[in-house]
Amino acid sequence: MQVVLPSGVLRGTVALVPRASKGMSTERVTILCARLGLCSRGEAERFIRLGLVAVDGRPVREAGALVDSNAQVSLLERGKRIQAAKVTLMLHKPVHYASCRATGGQPLARRLLDPTNRCPACKSRCDPRRMSRLDVADVLDEAASGALVFSQDGRVATRISRDSTVEKEYVVQTLGGIVQSQLKALEEVLRAEAASHDEGMEPLGAPRPACGVGEVMESFVRQDADDRLGVTVRGLTTCAAVKQALVLAGLRSTSLVRVRIGNLRMDGLPAGVWTVVNAANI
Repeated sequence: MQVVLPSGVLRGTVALVPRASKGMSTERVTILCARLGLCSRGEAERFIRLGLVAVDGRPVREAGALVDSNAQVSLLERGKRIQAAKVTLMLHKPVHYASCRATGGQPLARRLLDPTNRCPACKSRCDPRRMSRLDVADVLDEAASGALVFSQDGRVATRISRDSTVEKEYVVQTLGGIVQSQLKALEEVLRAEAASHDEGMEPLGAPRPACGVGEVMESFVRQDADDRLGVTVRGLTTCAAVKQALVLAGLRSTSLVRVRIGNLRMDGLPAGVWTVVNAANI
């Protein structure tokens, strides 16, 4: 039994895993872990160092090992328990708070993850200040408010920021009325934005149906009132892209609120308050 090693890796430093047969496709075991939805690539590296990843039933200890793309990869029981224990939070980020890097002196949204800001209905007594590797999943602009997710599970950020099946819904309040020509222009700009991304990317985690640009456009824009509309986007379309689309469509927004990520809804969560959520609902 031998391991297929990438160049630069010394033989004898890894656990023995089956060599891929000649002609078969191979990939790094960390990438395979992420593609199968077991964990993120970074988490896979840590699990491999702990000996918690098995390839065809044999533990592997080198993250750079190349294995057959069809190999049976799994987390050992301790690794499964570690993954299951990871926590995901949703914060109602107020305006003027930065999601991650505060370049203009704005306060970080992470500062609000304090037990005093926990939703009274939240049953968990966890203290986010004591959680390791609790990372923000994506970026919500300082001028926008609404749902912002933090998670210890590396798969969550990948799903929210890159999975073409995960919807993000915004409510936009505009200055003045909205005319049909502006709605049409907004749809066209958002269509072009969606088309600029690779909508054929395979989502990580459990298998999900592929999604084309036409399918994404089905419920992009709706008008809720004379001066309010809803915008639903998927995949790589960011909050900043939505703001830019509004400008290009001739719409002046006075507020932009993200009310939903996947199946996670704000449901009256007050600004500055957080709660524990089930990552499976994203």
